[in-house]
Order: sequence, then structure tokens, then C-alpha cells
Amino acid sequence: MSPSIYLTYSSTQAMSRGGGASDKVMRLNVGGSFYTTTRPTMLSVPGTLLHQIASGNVHCPRDDRGYYVIDRDGHAFRYVLNFLRTNKLIVPLGYRELDILREEGRFYGLDNLVTAVDNIIEGRKKRARGRRWGGAARRLSASVGENLNLLPEDDGDDLDFFEDSWIGSSNSVQ
Repeated sequence: MSPSIYLTYSSTQAMSRGGGASDKVMRLNVGGSFYTTTRPTMLSVPGTLLHQIASGNVHCPRDDRGYYVIDRDGHAFRYVLNFLRTNKLIVPLGYRELDILREEGRFYGLDNLVTAVDNIIEGRKKRARGRRWGGAARRLSASVGENLNLLPEDDGDDLDFFEDSWIGSSNSVQ
């Protein structure tokens, strides 16, 4: 069973573009958050749920103000709508609701949005791993000091340690 989607289509034409039939303004109530966009923005990615809504292929009820109502996360829809406008995912640094945004992208059928979210998540994981190892490398280099270049190369024996006696300069007293 498909989820209920409530959407209203305003017959108000966008005055700034000359009022052509494709420039109709769409007013949306998504999870209680109100958005205004144009029909071409909603039609920008064919095959998506938003495209189907804007083209009239999916019935969406209206609220008492005439807004289309979509019973989804209203906060996350901001990023969905901006993605439709720019074809780029732009979220604030440290945005913590990427899992929600990914799910919203799936719901609307925006595969490129889902991929962009996955890329951000993977990038954050890589940076986190790098910080962990980066800290260990800084500790190692601080303990080894100038003699870091004297450490033997990995010979493939899978030993993940070395003895302190291997570290020393030619000037050290044995």
C-alpha cells in the first residue's frame, strides 16, 4: 500500500517569469513546514514522486489553505527541494540527519540525492579513520623523534610492533 500524499497546486502563476503555463507556483505543506516552488522545479527529475505530483499523475490532497500536503519530514525537505533546484546536495557542515535525508531521497525516488548522501557519510567515515590513525602516527613520531626514517620497512611478516632497541641514532650509547 502506498503512503498517502497530500499536495495542493496553486493556480497562481509566477509573475516574475511572464506567467507562462509551466511557471505555475506550487505551494507545499511538507510535515507542517511550508514551501513555495515552481512547477518546473518539481518536474526537474523525471520519474520521481515529485515529478509525478507536479505532472498530475499522483493525487495529492490539499490542506485548508490550498497547499499540497506531503506527510514526510518537513525539515529534510528543504535539502530535497534545494537538490531539485541545483542538482547538488548542500547541507551545513556537521549536519547530523543524513540518514533521514537519505530515506527522504529514497521515498521521493531521487537516486542521485541518495548517492550524494552516501558519499558524504563515507567521506566522514574516512576522515574519522584518518583522525584515529593520524593521532597514532603523531604519537609514534613524537616518541621516535628524528629517527623515524631509521625504522625498518615492513617485511610482510605481519608484526604490528617493533622493539625500542631498533630505534636509535648512530650517536646513541648502547
